[in-house]
Amino acid sequence: MSCVVSTVPERCKRCYCCVRECPANAIQIQNGQAVVLSSRCVGCGNCLKVCTQNAKSVQDGVTALLGRFADADGRERIALVAPSFAAAFPDIDPLRVVGALKALGFSRVVQVAFGADLVSAAYGDYLDDRNETVITTPCPAIIELIEKYHPELLPNLAPIVSPMIAAGKVVREKYGRDAVVAFIGPCVAKKLEVLDENVSGVVDEALTFDELIALFTARGIDPADQSPLEFDPPDADLGQIYPVSGGLLKSAGISSDVMDEQVIVVEGRQRCLNILNEIAQDKVNSKLIDILFCEGCINGPGMTSSLNYYERRECIINWVKSRRDAMDREAWEEAMHEFGQLDLSRTFADRRVQERTPDESEIQRILHAMGKREAGNQINCGACGYQTCRELAVAVAQGIAEKEMCLQYTIDNLERSHRELAEAQAQLIQTEKLASVGQLAAGVAHEINNPLGTIVLYSHLLLKQLRDADPARDDIQFVISEAERCRSIVSSLLNFARQGKLEVGSCSAHELIDSIVAMVGKREEFHDIRIDTNLADDLPRLHIDVDQMKQVLLNLAMNACEAMPEGGTLTLSVAHGSAPREVVFTVRDTGVGIPKENMSRLFTPFFTTKQVGKGTGLGLPIAYGIVKLHHGQISVNSEVGQGTTFTITLPSDLRDYPSGKQMSPRELAAALSPGITNLHPTK
Repeated sequence: MSCVVSTVPERCKRCYCCVRECPANAIQIQNGQAVVLSSRCVGCGNCLKVCTQNAKSVQDGVTALLGRFADADGRERIALVAPSFAAAFPDIDPLRVVGALKALGFSRVVQVAFGADLVSAAYGDYLDDRNETVITTPCPAIIELIEKYHPELLPNLAPIVSPMIAAGKVVREKYGRDAVVAFIGPCVAKKLEVLDENVSGVVDEALTFDELIALFTARGIDPADQSPLEFDPPDADLGQIYPVSGGLLKSAGISSDVMDEQVIVVEGRQRCLNILNEIAQDKVNSKLIDILFCEGCINGPGMTSSLNYYERRECIINWVKSRRDAMDREAWEEAMHEFGQLDLSRTFADRRVQERTPDESEIQRILHAMGKREAGNQINCGACGYQTCRELAVAVAQGIAEKEMCLQYTIDNLERSHRELAEAQAQLIQTEKLASVGQLAAGVAHEINNPLGTIVLYSHLLLKQLRDADPARDDIQFVISEAERCRSIVSSLLNFARQGKLEVGSCSAHELIDSIVAMVGKREEFHDIRIDTNLADDLPRLHIDVDQMKQVLLNLAMNACEAMPEGGTLTLSVAHGSAPREVVFTVRDTGVGIPKENMSRLFTPFFTTKQVGKGTGLGLPIAYGIVKLHHGQISVNSEVGQGTTFTITLPSDLRDYPSGKQMSPRELAAALSPGITNLHPTK
């Protein structure tokens, strides 16, 4: 069965009002858009009423009707008008609406209310001697709800057609079985009822009052300008009161007195859902339950009138009174007798919606993904359209909802995105700084080296000319020392600004670590430091830039040495990575550790905690850049007083990656910048 309500995507604003108000959970969220599921929809049209963006549209009945008119070939074209029409056109003489329908092309205009009279009589006969709870309803949305979601209540449904179908049977009997019959009323669900195989073929099309008004406008017909015309027979009696609360019982002569506990009148979405659940749980003892999904048909989703509920009710009551005073009761009784033998019975079908029930582990996984690991985090605010967080998780598992519908989850993600954006902006600034440093270093370093060389050369010449006892020798020696320090800084700048081309060579992990141990073992600084190595078995041969990786490991080893001024243990380890063709280098010391406030700045160029003249603050940024150029990751874990561990993870074979690409200064700066996700000191 086709869906009678659909979403206009460009108007849908992710407000989830339709999800909250849908009694059948028939709204599926796909990429933030609300999609109506025909298999679950009951046609109540509630989503039309609550959508403030006009993002819901009703299945077009006008085009199909006009097509049937074109093919009528002299057959009767009959309009069945719902009894709520007087409230749909409150400022117009109701009989002028009949004239407008005739001007539109209908050959007959008949009141559905006569069908309601027949149905009321049928209900009266059916309820005699019934002891079980009976559900009476002219509402196809309630029928859909029961067939799809409470099929266990099908035996409780009075098996009698709706007034629309009864009126359709009457006009086909009276005016020809081949007539084109169209229902016009406030109900969207009637479009589903027309297609219901248990009553199909009686009414051809169903239009809402909204569609009728649009059709009048398109044809240039103003009902107020039309001549008043009487309805075609048969005339109606109390069936005209059906649209208001308790109208069915009134017309059937059944008491709806509040003191009569045997009869319950239920109207409105939530009350309908509640009473159906109560009946299903055998918690209702009343004999008769009269149910309408809307609060009277005068509040149907296809009503255009701006009148409030009480004004609409007054319109209907005044219309019914005026018609009853003027009606030909004898003719009505003859019509009731004439059509009293029509078969108004119907059957219902178990069309239970098959829902996959997710297991508890899947539900918990979804709740955890939404940040609701603890029961206290499940606030059940209902903003998503579901009453509880658990119901939303079940809907997500069933594929009809998205985690992003959770307001709390979305706000948390938004806050996280803002944080990441702020970090990204800071990172961009850092990248620009590094790009500037690289360009400055590449352009100026050579120019600085030349005068520095001259200063050193002539300082040495002066030193040779001075006597050993000359007091100026100390000053010259100081000039030479400072000039050499400048040359060291310039050298570091050049290394930092190198264009990033790797020279891939081959060595084993053992050869690489042994060379580092040999280099540091000869240094005086390592006299009181024990060096341990720990290499896993079956390590793959390394195809990397050997010289640059030696520089990285040597730099980390030297930093570790300086962190252990009283001696300690330096451990160099190599292990298999978590992924194939991946190795992990670890440099661990037992030194003083790194304060928390310095952790985030470790790889920032020119940041150093060493004394002036002892370091440039470029060692770790250079190491980081080399690791990044190797498609690797570097992280640090440190505890003050316990020591520091640097961990480097990189592919064992750079031949798996494109090589030979020269980086621009900006690309190199980006590679050298500690990434938001690529580098996070763990402590």
